[in-house]
Amino acid sequence: MNLHVDPRMYINQNSRLETTTVSRDDAKLRETCEEFEAVMVQMMFKAMRGSESKDGLIEKDMASEVYRDLFDGEAARELAHQQSMGLGQMIYQQLTVNK
Repeated sequence: MNLHVDPRMYINQNSRLETTTVSRDDAKLRETCEEFEAVMVQMMFKAMRGSESKDGLIEKDMASEVYRDLFDGEAARELAHQQSMGLGQMIYQQLTVNK
């Protein structure tokens, strides 16, 4: 009866586990960088909206401001995820340069 155990068997299992964990963490980091880009774009939209004239043909009430903020948030999120400005990618590269 041969009871020889190959230690490489355990090393390979651990490396696969580490690779899966690293790829999962990498995906979370990339998602977080994209969300940060979306927040920055939303802040840019808010600053641009603040520069517009307060006088206009249509009166602005609280409901329209809330709706506009929600719209700006969704537009910023879509812009960051679909047509990225590159900010999220640059942040991701900076955070992973030492890995």
